[in-house]
Amino acid sequence: MKKSLSSFITILIIMMVIVGCSSSTTEPTNDSNEGDSNTSSTDSNSGMPDRPFVYVAQQVVGSVDPAKHTDETELIAVLNTYDPLVYPKVKEGSMEPGSHIAETWEVSEDGKTYTFKLTEGVTFQSGNPLTAKDVVYSIQRMMAIKQGFSWLWSGVLNPDNVVAKDDYTVEFTLDSAYAPFVSTLTQLFIVDSETLKANQADGEFGDNGDYGQKYLEEKVAGSGPYTLEKWERGSQLTFAKYDNYFKGWSEGQIEEFQMKIITEQATVKTMLVSGEADMVHQWLTVDTYKEFASTEGIKVQEDPSVQLYHLPINTQKAPTDDVNVRKAISYAFDYTIATEQIMNGAVQAQGPVPVLVPGHNDQVTVYNKDIEKAKEYLAQSKYAGQELEVEFMYLSENPFQRQIAQLLQSNLAEIGITVKLNGGPWTQITETTAKVETTPHIASISDTLKYPHVDSHTFGIYHPSAHGSYRSSAWYDDAATTELLETARKSTVVEEQMENYQEAQALIVENAPSVYVANPNHRIAFQDYVEGYNYVGLLGYDLGFYNLTVK
Repeated sequence: MKKSLSSFITILIIMMVIVGCSSSTTEPTNDSNEGDSNTSSTDSNSGMPDRPFVYVAQQVVGSVDPAKHTDETELIAVLNTYDPLVYPKVKEGSMEPGSHIAETWEVSEDGKTYTFKLTEGVTFQSGNPLTAKDVVYSIQRMMAIKQGFSWLWSGVLNPDNVVAKDDYTVEFTLDSAYAPFVSTLTQLFIVDSETLKANQADGEFGDNGDYGQKYLEEKVAGSGPYTLEKWERGSQLTFAKYDNYFKGWSEGQIEEFQMKIITEQATVKTMLVSGEADMVHQWLTVDTYKEFASTEGIKVQEDPSVQLYHLPINTQKAPTDDVNVRKAISYAFDYTIATEQIMNGAVQAQGPVPVLVPGHNDQVTVYNKDIEKAKEYLAQSKYAGQELEVEFMYLSENPFQRQIAQLLQSNLAEIGITVKLNGGPWTQITETTAKVETTPHIASISDTLKYPHVDSHTFGIYHPSAHGSYRSSAWYDDAATTELLETARKSTVVEEQMENYQEAQALIVENAPSVYVANPNHRIAFQDYVEGYNYVGLLGYDLGFYNLTVK
């Protein structure tokens, strides 16, 4: 068992070394050649202004409760105020899970029992010590609330089988072997059980009341490097250094930062160029990053990503409940324009798993624009001869998604399908895709690895237990796929795991529940006095501000 796990971790390390070696920041250039995108500015030597560090995000934070977070901005808030049980090796440029709150761990030969030794001396921001009982409470709370990433352990872990053996030893006994288990624990953030119990309201969870949900609507109960000082909903969150953070503090680390929510691209550009912001998010247009790269004092870092950009198709709503309609849509879409023009040379996706992720199946069917083939599939559908209209929902404040919306509308018009465009904010997309009946026919989703394993983009999107999230807005439910994914998870031999995950990928693509558009490059821009930034491909983990320094 240990040998199999070690083999898989080795593959992960190699993959992330490739990613790390491929990232770069270079001197400024006015060369607009799209093939030369590794650019940045020269140092301005101006230094960090005397104010809190400012990071500009593009979507509203809906929750700072670590049992409820689902997307990048929410994870940033949680990651900086709480500690996960294990932490990816960001400083080494790897997404491999490493020691953190869990100092060491052992796995039984049958792959079912995991015993974690915890780091001693960790305190919550309340001053309470972090012990094994807090780990037990955190996983039980998360699985009881059944939101956020709780689906990671649904069906494989009975929360009653998580036991504190002593103050600093916790044991998880799984129902069956579960291949990505340690990797999933990057999403288990530990809460202060004493604080939540002291502040719980009446609720549906017996002696645990509401499990402190009302309290965590405004406050945090974590041990992370920063305290949440102020939350101006919809506009800004302010964080300050937790003096007694267990990893200590060094000169140059960020002691106070603000996360400002700005949806207008022009405003974001102005803030970074003028020096009002220190770092801005990854969701701007490629041309904007090119402008930043030619601006003195600004760096642009570009890395190959393990992100999937795709258009999930609702498989439970007419007319996209017919696989022939879904294949027609997949063949009508112009991937070349999308990847080369709109996304500036992104790699076309080959199914649901990004090409850099170990376990990716490079033998899956890859759809390309073929109008005649699209028309043939449409003619084979049960809706042949009918006038068809589908709704496409996309993020209206995202410039490239607006372009994708126009492209899809134009492409489907070529095969006689009318596309009703519905742009909206991120909150509308997450709320709408929570129920099958309100989910649009097609949505626009960027999906970064949520935990460092191929399981994230297979089981995490296409197993029925994942339904109810924007990630699974295809509402895919195929018995053969489900069986393959469950078998893969239970295998203790990496080779067997990968065989089942890859077979599942082929079957998923054959059922066409998404238009698999691209694995885009990851770009981020920041002032040249910011140091220590590492992109490892795992959702939000590049924005743990404790890992950054300013000069």
